[in-house]
Amino acid sequence: MMPLTANARLAALIDINRELMGALSPDELLRLLISSAMSLFSATGCSIALIAGDEQELVFPAIGGELEGEELRLPLGCGVIGWVAERGEPTLVNDVARDPRFFAGVDKKTGFETRSILCAPLRERNAVIGAIEVLNTAHEDGFSPEDLVLLEALAAIAATAIERTKAVARLRSANRALRSDAEHRYDLVVGESANMLDVLETLRAAAPTRSTVLLLGESGVGKEVLARTLHRWSDRSEGPFIAVNCVALTAELLESELFGHERGAFTGALTRKLGRFELAQGGTIFLDEIGELDPKLQAKLLRALQEREFQRVGGTRDIRVDVRVIAATNRDLHRAMLDRTFREDLYYRLAVVAVRVPPLRERRDDIAGLADHLLTRFGRDLGKTHLSFTHDALARLTANDWPGNVRQLSNTIERAVVLAKGAVIRASDLDVDSRGSTPPPALGADPLDALPLSEAVEGYKARRVQQALNLSAGNQSRAAELLGLRQSNLSRLMKVLGMH
Repeated sequence: MMPLTANARLAALIDINRELMGALSPDELLRLLISSAMSLFSATGCSIALIAGDEQELVFPAIGGELEGEELRLPLGCGVIGWVAERGEPTLVNDVARDPRFFAGVDKKTGFETRSILCAPLRERNAVIGAIEVLNTAHEDGFSPEDLVLLEALAAIAATAIERTKAVARLRSANRALRSDAEHRYDLVVGESANMLDVLETLRAAAPTRSTVLLLGESGVGKEVLARTLHRWSDRSEGPFIAVNCVALTAELLESELFGHERGAFTGALTRKLGRFELAQGGTIFLDEIGELDPKLQAKLLRALQEREFQRVGGTRDIRVDVRVIAATNRDLHRAMLDRTFREDLYYRLAVVAVRVPPLRERRDDIAGLADHLLTRFGRDLGKTHLSFTHDALARLTANDWPGNVRQLSNTIERAVVLAKGAVIRASDLDVDSRGSTPPPALGADPLDALPLSEAVEGYKARRVQQALNLSAGNQSRAAELLGLRQSNLSRLMKVLGMH
């Protein structure tokens, strides 16, 4: 068998580089590297050895050819490949019987008969991380100096590809950890109350279907937590979960947010933008505060639900999507339908599976478990672990009516953790009324009461935002979470309110 010409070798290296750069997992990369090296040098065996950290040992994550399936480990410096890995120098051996570096122990263990070896170090940022060797070429004259130069070039390509796949693996691991940490904030705490267990039973039954689910309940009862749980239980759990607050934007901005827009659709639309429905492809879109949706958008949403298609703002082409829709509201939609502010046909399209989420005062048996969960979470976030409640504190929490539900409970416990001076949180540390309720201020006691309604609403929004920012030390992401908003929506709201 004749060796490849110089041009053929260069072309082969280019092809190998292209294949290796396309490999995303270390296992796939090593398989490609072994097969490419054996083909390039017409060899019957190939192995890759990496230095195992502080152990000063060579491990063989990939072995090909007649040696495939063997599990090998060698002390660093043992054998020809160990010598190369230790010294960082390439070598060529066409008669192993005459080379004192050759270690016959591997052949005795495997039954493989090594005759010739071509070996080059693998370097990562000028440090030797291992070596690659090819064994027993079919070329009549054995390995040549040109082969050694070619293997060094291949080793350089391989080391770069190995480093890249390690970076991809680290990024995937970090993304999984980040995703896990993000989802941990939406952990579902299953209590003992019968009405909440009924809700979960209904959601479990709906999870494997693509039916639209409508979550009804007061503000702060945990509708988004349940929506995320439903998504995780479904066969779409690997797809995206996209949440949209339907009250945080104007009707025009919300239409663009939901369905996207084409370039030039309106002033400022300099590029095409994909909407949340497109971004949720293969996953779930959660439409919070659906009862506040503008009537014009209700018609467009109805078509998207019925036909599973829509058009971007300024577009003429229908776009089909495969998306599971979960909606939520704290409004009385039956009253809204009577008042003709909410379309009846849209309601029945949304309420294929309608679930009422009970307020916290109707599930008092769950409050202690929720409180302990929130205490652990905030304690971890704020570096105050091993906190606990006294019996009096838990009794006060359980007795409270919680008009703001789980969100109010969460804010109360976070405040207690922030201000905690010791390891125990007592009843006196909780910002709740001693009688078990938080009475609203009397009409006229608040300066906002003297303002016209529209101005009072804006003032109240500004106050709530400022309170959240104060509690989170100015961290907008944390403040947005306290308010039940996305950070981008909080930023827009602050601009509208003239806050900086």
